[in-house]
Amino acid sequence: MSFRSHCGTHYRAQAQFSDGEQKNYFELIFMVKFTCARRWEVTYQFLRIVPENVIQITLHNTQSIRKHITTIVSDQVFSSSHIVTLQESWAIDNESYNIPDFEEISRNRLMGRPQAFGTINFCKLTVEPRITDRIEIENGNSNNHVEISGFKLDNRLTIINIYNNPSSSLELLKETLLEVKDYIDESENILILGDFNHELKLGSPLESFMLQSFGTRLFSPRESTTNARTVIDEVFGRIEDYNIEVFIYESYSSHHKPLVIRIHEL
Repeated sequence: MSFRSHCGTHYRAQAQFSDGEQKNYFELIFMVKFTCARRWEVTYQFLRIVPENVIQITLHNTQSIRKHITTIVSDQVFSSSHIVTLQESWAIDNESYNIPDFEEISRNRLMGRPQAFGTINFCKLTVEPRITDRIEIENGNSNNHVEISGFKLDNRLTIINIYNNPSSSLELLKETLLEVKDYIDESENILILGDFNHELKLGSPLESFMLQSFGTRLFSPRESTTNARTVIDEVFGRIEDYNIEVFIYESYSSHHKPLVIRIHEL
C-alpha cells in the first residue's frame, strides 16, 4: 500500500489491516488533499494513534540524541510508541537522556566526548510484557566499528538494535552479529533493526547473510530513508506469533527518516 504526492515525498506501509482499521485508514486519507504539508499530517495523525493490542516501536538514526532530544520528546509519534530505539546516538556514559513516561533500558557505554557511535533504547513505563533481558556489545575501532544493544519482551520477542559505522566492512558487521547469535536464537520471534549502513539492493550480500544466519526476512520497505536517497535503515525479522507492519515516517530531526513498526498479536 502506498501513495505519492507531486512533491515526491512518500509514505509507505507493508500492512495487513482488519476491515475496521482499513475503513478508518481510507476515510482519513480522503479527508485531506495530497499536498506536501497535508500529506505529512496524514502520516502523523495515523501513526500517533496506536490501536489496542499493538506494540509500536519507533526506530531512528537520530544523529545525536543530545542535539535532538527536544524534537523527540515533542513528537507524538515517538511519545505514542511503546519502545524507541535510536542509532548514532552520540550518547556518553555519564549523561542521562529523559523522555517522559519512558525508561532507558540499554545503551552502548561510550566514554569521553560524544562521537558518531552507539545505540540507545527506551521503553514506556506501562508497556506489557516487561523487559526481561538486555545485551550490549561494541566491536572495532574509531574508524571501523559496530554497536549492538538488545533486549527481550518476556522471552517472547527479541529486539536487536544496530548502528554500523559507514566505514565499517560488511565482514565486521557479520562478525558482530554472529557474536550475539546464541542470544538471538533463544527466541522464536526476533527483530533485527537499525542503521546497517549497507545499501539494501535486491539480492544484496547482507540480505542473504541475514536469511542464512538467522532465518530473517526484510520487513521494511525497500525505499530510501535518508537525504542521500540510500536504503540503509532496515528491519529484518523472524516472526511466528505476530503480524508486523513497517512505516516510513516523515520527520525532520536528522538526515534519516524514522521507521515505525507495529507488532500485532495473532
